[in-house]
Amino acid sequence: MSCITRSVLLFCIGLSSITCVAADHVEIRVADVSGAPIRGATVRVRFPNGGIVPAAVTDAEGRSTVPCVAGMQLRVQSVGFEPESRALTGCNEPAVFKLRPATVQTTITVVVTDAGVATESSGSAAQIDRTSARTVFDAVEDLSPGAFVTRRGVMGYGIADNGTGAVSLRGVGGSPNTDVLVVLGGRPDYQGEMGHPLPDFYDLSQAGTISVVEGPASVLYGTNAMGGAIEIIPREPGNKPEFQLTSSLGSYMTGQNRLWTGFRRGRGVYSLAAGVNYTNGDRPGSAFHSQDVSAGTSYTLTQIWKMSLDGNYGHFLVHDPGPVDDPLTNSAASVGRGGFSLDLANSTNSWNGYTRFFSTWGHNAITDGFLSVDRITGGRIFETVNLPHSTAVDFGADIVNYGGTANTVSGFSWGNHQINDAAGFVRGRWSANSSLLLNAGVRYQTNSQFGDLAVPEFGAIWRLAERVSLSTSISEGFRNPTIRELYLFPAPNPSLLPERMWNYQTTLQFRPSAHLTAWTTLYYASLTDQIVTLGNYPNLELLNAGKAIHKGIEANLRWNFRRRISATAGYAYLHSTNLAPLLPQNRATLAVDWDLKRMFVHLGLQAVGKRYTDVTHSTQMGGYPLASAKVNVPVRRNLDVFVMIDNLLNHRYAVLSGYPMPGVNGSGGFSIHF
Repeated sequence: MSCITRSVLLFCIGLSSITCVAADHVEIRVADVSGAPIRGATVRVRFPNGGIVPAAVTDAEGRSTVPCVAGMQLRVQSVGFEPESRALTGCNEPAVFKLRPATVQTTITVVVTDAGVATESSGSAAQIDRTSARTVFDAVEDLSPGAFVTRRGVMGYGIADNGTGAVSLRGVGGSPNTDVLVVLGGRPDYQGEMGHPLPDFYDLSQAGTISVVEGPASVLYGTNAMGGAIEIIPREPGNKPEFQLTSSLGSYMTGQNRLWTGFRRGRGVYSLAAGVNYTNGDRPGSAFHSQDVSAGTSYTLTQIWKMSLDGNYGHFLVHDPGPVDDPLTNSAASVGRGGFSLDLANSTNSWNGYTRFFSTWGHNAITDGFLSVDRITGGRIFETVNLPHSTAVDFGADIVNYGGTANTVSGFSWGNHQINDAAGFVRGRWSANSSLLLNAGVRYQTNSQFGDLAVPEFGAIWRLAERVSLSTSISEGFRNPTIRELYLFPAPNPSLLPERMWNYQTTLQFRPSAHLTAWTTLYYASLTDQIVTLGNYPNLELLNAGKAIHKGIEANLRWNFRRRISATAGYAYLHSTNLAPLLPQNRATLAVDWDLKRMFVHLGLQAVGKRYTDVTHSTQMGGYPLASAKVNVPVRRNLDVFVMIDNLLNHRYAVLSGYPMPGVNGSGGFSIHF
């Protein structure tokens, strides 16, 4: 094919250039997880130089053909299914996409890309590198109006009494934050004794994809996923060696430095990421410093088998200034944490899955004298088999041991406690016809402390029209009592039972045009056996005495109303019979991305409603608007500079009572990538 023919074919690849670009074609195949073809799926292409071509649509066999350049980004979406984005490494083989139904949970996925190379304007959530997000939890809050994160300063969430960084999904999160599970590199990540994640470890340097599941995810993940799950998948390199270094410095001497590099050689894939973050803090005594490193490698053994090893380690030191009316002096927490996972994956036309061994450990020290060492070790088998008659089945098993030791510097010890979990699960999906997909699953779990339990899920999705779908689901989630609640403090009770939650939801999704996608979810959740602390100190008691009914609505809109302008808007309303402190009933979000060719502008806005400050609902904190902006300017092909401003309106507000947030603040930096 001549250079002139290729140039005519790509027609300057959108508006980015009229240079000659060598391109072939690649076949796109789109199907559901059972292998049934999806007709009418939209395929969007963005080339490495930022160029685009008109969207393609799959035929009755789920096929389409688009121009191909190695390294280009593909995004496939269809009504009733979760969109999928992927970088294409070559043009010789068909690109196969298997879309997951948006049935049991509402899932929002964002792919972290190099902001200087491409602008994502296909209707997905705002790209993380475009927003003012500093951490994974910041990004999660940007993705869904039903998510809410508590924080106490410009950087550093912290742990212990005044620790924050608690993420709630549709009002479910817990305090400590034990009702939402974080899955890091395929392994559950939480403090083995306390049961909560440690958000100061989730640096964007190691994140390739972040997936947020709203609603119970216990059939797949087990305990702690009662309210949902956040999955952080490491970034992988494309066909060519890649390198990215991002560095910034701003108000309060707040700095962030992220490095990522990766390459493929023969059958091997290698990656390395590192991050250093720090701040003097917006209040005296609120400094924070962290560093982390992660590495991954995989090797293709045969056409069927691949082995991979991923690991990470980090340390943070966070200072706590205390509430303004009762400040603390020299209050800090020092935490070191690491982990790894070893996988043996298999893939054929009919079978795919993996066998995984993983371990996570941590060392925690707080200036009040508390010391602990915790560990999580386990294994997981997961397989998907595609059967005749448009049927697919997932099945697997988990085994986990978690626990640790806790003591004080004065010599008092709570001892060493360990708990064992074992479970098996199965999920099935059946495409009855081109308009109806049914799914069901169940998890059976046995625990050395609590005995046996089973949780199910059921769902269905109807394609009412080519661009309209209706899905409904029923699912149950659970959360086992933590070792803290059973054996440590403030009032240990070894007889506690797991918390349970039934969730019912219906989602209407429609796509009136290729540029507009909207969906609305109604949900009803019933929480029982919640663990609550009763009485007054020192006469406290932990019991399964809590109940709550959550009813709510979420509305989302994604609109590419111009070729280079896109907007994402969302609104969430929650009514609860027992609304937890600090959680808003109303939250609205708006993000606008504008590609000006030589400048990329992101504007973000959220409006948070009033929140109660305690369980008695006697006092309230006012609501607040929060605006941010980020401007990214590609100086050269491999160099960007950016400026970020947070709290543009300079609004006085607090997320945690007694911890005023900083006014308008900003930072600037650069990103080198090749």
